[in-house]
Amino acid sequence: MACPSVSTGKGFLAGALQHIDCQAQAIGQYGYGALADPASMVSLALTGLLTVFVAIYGLRLTYGHASAGRDLIGDIVRVAIVLTLATSWPAWRVIGYDVVIHGPQEITDVISHAARLPGSSGDLSSRLQRVDDAMAALNEKGAGRPGVANGDWFQLGFARVAFLMGTLGPLGLVRFAAGFLLAIAPLVAGTLLFGVTRSVFAGWAKGLASTFLAAVALSLVLSAELAMLEPWLREVIRLRIANEQTLNAPIEVLIMTLAFALIAFGMIVLAARIGFHAPTWIPALAVRAGDDRAAVPAGQGQPAASAPPVQQPDRTRDLAASVGNSIRRQERISQRAGHAPRIVSPAEAGVGASSGRAELALASDALGSSFRRTSLRVSSAGARRDIAG
Repeated sequence: MACPSVSTGKGFLAGALQHIDCQAQAIGQYGYGALADPASMVSLALTGLLTVFVAIYGLRLTYGHASAGRDLIGDIVRVAIVLTLATSWPAWRVIGYDVVIHGPQEITDVISHAARLPGSSGDLSSRLQRVDDAMAALNEKGAGRPGVANGDWFQLGFARVAFLMGTLGPLGLVRFAAGFLLAIAPLVAGTLLFGVTRSVFAGWAKGLASTFLAAVALSLVLSAELAMLEPWLREVIRLRIANEQTLNAPIEVLIMTLAFALIAFGMIVLAARIGFHAPTWIPALAVRAGDDRAAVPAGQGQPAASAPPVQQPDRTRDLAASVGNSIRRQERISQRAGHAPRIVSPAEAGVGASSGRAELALASDALGSSFRRTSLRVSSAGARRDIAG
């Protein structure tokens, strides 16, 4: 597959973009064909992995580990996916290659047409080239600063460098990454068979999703950059043709090109973040599958399982406290009824103990009894408590 060569001068940016796109497609298509060839080492390794997978499955059945219907269907689906990715180029071209290579452009055209952005008709590359030519012409004319023969060459030249880097760098990174991931599909397909290596397959699939999202995002960013730079360059060049000074133009174009270059690389990072979706990205939504949401106490933000365990109450203490409270309540009720308890003397206590019915007697000759309160103190709170009890 012969890719177009890149020429200097006019047409440099468009030729470089076409060359990068062509090389990425060649890597993805012919790299896959080379690895999926039956005589390649990757095909032999995949055959060995399938043999090991079937052998392990047979050993599990031999030792009595019966597989449920769900597990059996899952194993069959995994084997079918592995064989499709590793051996069938027509199927892989439809579900993988065309989606990653040509899908972003179709989505970008739809969004750009709805948002009325430049490049919605498929002429994004040519319009980027016209902007680069306009920046080169502005660099030759300069800003018209007095006493400067070649204009503000540093700012204008660096602005063009930032524009080319912000265009070729992100697009080349995304396209070559997509071509590489498409080419190694037969190599990573076998990692889906085993649980130990399944994370490698998941990372490869997430990488493809990230390149797809990044390609869409970059095309939209470049369209937005064209919408800003094209009218600005037309106005500045018109003023320079009229021999008017544009002293602020060098700094303005430098800031715009640098800002969009940073935005382009930032969109790649954002697409990778979305594609790989770290589990702690949104802590409020990172709920484990086994959590019991009904066990969350009201008014608290943590599940009941994380709360300290509640100790079981001591039944003996509760029973003793209940009996004591009942006795004290009965004593207060009897006191209100006029039956004051008597302090029993030692002699009467002996007699009462022998008969089994000891009564309380008030000792009139006890020390300090002459200053004793003769009336009962009854509080309203105690009365309410006794009635409620």
